[in-house]
Amino acid sequence: MTKPNALLLAMLFSTSSYANDFEIINNFDSEIYTEAQPVKSFLDEFNKPLESGDSAFTFNVFELGVKYKGVSLGAQSRYNYALEFDPDTALFTYLEKNDLPFERRNYRYLLKGKQSTTHGVFLAYDVSLFDNSLTITPKVTYYQSAHFQDASVDGTVFSDEIKGDLQTQYFFSKDILFKSFTPEQSPEGKGYSFDLSIDWQISDDLNVSLKALDLVNETKYEGVGYVNGVTTDVPFIEEGDSIVTSPSIRLRTSAFNREVDYTFEHDARYYLDVSYRLNGRVSFDVFTRRFYKDTFVQGNVNYHFNDSWRVFSGYESNSKAVELGIANEYFGFSVKTDKLDLDDAHYANINWFIRLVF
Repeated sequence: MTKPNALLLAMLFSTSSYANDFEIINNFDSEIYTEAQPVKSFLDEFNKPLESGDSAFTFNVFELGVKYKGVSLGAQSRYNYALEFDPDTALFTYLEKNDLPFERRNYRYLLKGKQSTTHGVFLAYDVSLFDNSLTITPKVTYYQSAHFQDASVDGTVFSDEIKGDLQTQYFFSKDILFKSFTPEQSPEGKGYSFDLSIDWQISDDLNVSLKALDLVNETKYEGVGYVNGVTTDVPFIEEGDSIVTSPSIRLRTSAFNREVDYTFEHDARYYLDVSYRLNGRVSFDVFTRRFYKDTFVQGNVNYHFNDSWRVFSGYESNSKAVELGIANEYFGFSVKTDKLDLDDAHYANINWFIRLVF
């Protein structure tokens, strides 16, 4: 996981330089969202008052390249992390980290995480149809990777005792769960992703765009560490005149140079944006995003105070974040968060873009 200070300032930065049909493009896009704890606490002590929630994520991409007559080519670096968990798992973690008393019961322990860091090159092409009112842009990225986590732990844990009924499927480049089976050499991974975006200018006042990221995302790693198996509670064992229970553990690991090859995949993310210009001064935007099982809907109101500049504000469901910003064709800046105090924020995003045209 990246450092908290880097994740708290989620930013979008874009610059372009045009020379006829030639552009230099630079994009940086980053955001973080957590449900059970504020961002800083989630990444650190897990000591803020626990809130209901079952997911967290951060998506980050940096691109630098060129574009000529609709063809884009450049370098890309990405860091993606998505986590799903049962609310009981968050409660278990909260009690454990803060030395609070446990109930004498089974806690549901469900934890699924996907994390990867990649570096590669991308190629995209704008296909314009119907007098340029419809633009379809496929994008392919080829990359290398040496760091990933793909974990699934499901079952129950009894109180604060080290026993339970758990199933584990865990593959990794660095063992951050058991901290015992990290491969001596970082795994080598090569993969690709496929994105697709569609932009449709239906009329002068109405625009619709659709974007699907990681429709296909697959990386094949060599030399991967793993821990797979189960821990179970034995119903009872007779010892003389007594009956006792104790856990049974059956795990296969990559210890003693038993690393394997593994194919890692990310799930797709979907965006739908609808923009409507009411009149010369006012326009509206509705943004919908779908990340795994979470859906975010945001409505924005734009006030155009001249032909170039506009100010805008909006509210997003799920994250409960408010956005404020100002923009024109060449420059834009906005702030979006659910709390001004980032120590208490569950979502944080700062974005701006600069577009230089020659």
